[in-house]
Amino acid sequence: MTSALSLATTSNIAFDQFCRAVMGLVHESCCAAPSLSVVRSRPAQPMRQNSLFKRLGRDAWTETVSTRDSILPTIRGAFVLPDVTIAHMDRPDAVHVDVYVVDGRIDSITPAGAMQPPPQATVFEEARGGFVASALIDMHVHMPPDSVLRLTDLFLLQTLRHGITVVRDAGDTDGTATPAALASVVSGALPGPEIHYAYGFVNSPPARWSNSFGYADPEQAPDIIDRLRHLGATWVKSYENLDVPRIVALKAAARAAGMGVLGHVPYGLGHEDAQLPDGQHLFGMAPPASIRRDHVFNRMIDWDAVDDRRIDLVRQVSADRGLAVTPTLNTSTGVLDLERHHQARDEPTARALPSFYSAIVWHPRHGIPAYRDIRREDFDRCRRAVERKHLLVNRLFGDGVPLRLGTDTQQPFVAPGIALHRELEAFEQAGIPRRDSWRLATATAASALGLTDIGTVDRGARAELVVTRSDPRHSSWSVSRDLTATVAKGTLITAADLDVAIGKELARFEGAFGEFTTRLLARLTMRRLARNFVS
Repeated sequence: MTSALSLATTSNIAFDQFCRAVMGLVHESCCAAPSLSVVRSRPAQPMRQNSLFKRLGRDAWTETVSTRDSILPTIRGAFVLPDVTIAHMDRPDAVHVDVYVVDGRIDSITPAGAMQPPPQATVFEEARGGFVASALIDMHVHMPPDSVLRLTDLFLLQTLRHGITVVRDAGDTDGTATPAALASVVSGALPGPEIHYAYGFVNSPPARWSNSFGYADPEQAPDIIDRLRHLGATWVKSYENLDVPRIVALKAAARAAGMGVLGHVPYGLGHEDAQLPDGQHLFGMAPPASIRRDHVFNRMIDWDAVDDRRIDLVRQVSADRGLAVTPTLNTSTGVLDLERHHQARDEPTARALPSFYSAIVWHPRHGIPAYRDIRREDFDRCRRAVERKHLLVNRLFGDGVPLRLGTDTQQPFVAPGIALHRELEAFEQAGIPRRDSWRLATATAASALGLTDIGTVDRGARAELVVTRSDPRHSSWSVSRDLTATVAKGTLITAADLDVAIGKELARFEGAFGEFTTRLLARLTMRRLARNFVS
């Protein structure tokens, strides 16, 4: 169900409501929690149990979601993508073929013009002469909280516009983001993306986020897993303050329930200690003793001790234990954009979201606390870390270690949709061929999610596709210029229609919201000046 607040319109949102919602984005950016002492003086309040989603659980809650009209034009049922080239990642391409989609699946693939489409089928002429490939999967996103800003539809639209039809949400800080995103799809407002999720954060007290599952004793693991399954989670987010016995128990309980485990290697442990089945952000790759303090930024940049010997250890542990890695390389790129904030705020990533993101949430002095006032020498450390991360990812790829492409949306200059293409570019900079990284973001990711009928363009497969003017496996390919349409669950949406819908969403934040952003930025600046004057 959509909350009453989320139905508010621009005209009746007060400045104070706007401030609370925007500053919530500043202080509740999941993977950017510096440390408990930096974020808050006391633990987060326990998660609220009175929401319909938490009370009923995913299945029963789904029955309560009201139907919405589709917010953009779509082509459903039966349609043909005529005379296209299928860009396969694992075998030679199929050239000059017609792809016939019926009721969400690829019904047939025939030589171009060999089969007369039935009268009820739509022939999507814009596809003619172009390419068709598997749609992308983002393996680490965070949907926005359900607030007066009503950002959910915009995030989902941007995801689809960039050819992504499946996502794995890696944690919902306040418990409202996941139900809001699910509701947009379940209600029929949007055909996708399909959302797999972890929902809450499993960590030892004190909790960093209100939507946390307190985990003090290994014997609690089965109960936590049962609660997550009730809420529809298929993944478990192993988070901070956990020791090895609790991680081991959590992995065992998740495995028994058929759930995957992803998460942070906790501060003080190494990759070889935690052995998380899917480690995020390359945490734990640097020797624990080399991290200067318990702070997310230091865990990102303190990589000078990651020498060849350390890299070889990580490689061996990953290969021997079958550990997957989701590097989110683009988060480091986004942090480096803070150094060039004046330029970055006018670039496509910043333009993908309302201006208050680049003006406030991603401001280098007032924005996300973990990344405020970064010193020049730390930007230099970050650049050196990026080089070492690229080397490590390259070596892991060569070893056959499972790599997953994820983005960590809402971190500085990490916007939904476009960030996955920056991750593809980062993998290319790490020396991984584009064809291989696209395979990792399609067939390999689908397998990790237990999806056996997507990630390939074959007869009988679910139609999760991108339709493009040129070959997406080439470095020169541009999602903004070359994507013609996205097909999600067999529903085709043109890039042009997605652009119109995105434009309408962004237009809501002009006018009064623009004025609010200016006022809030001025307020933050004056507070900072006052603190400095007093000190």
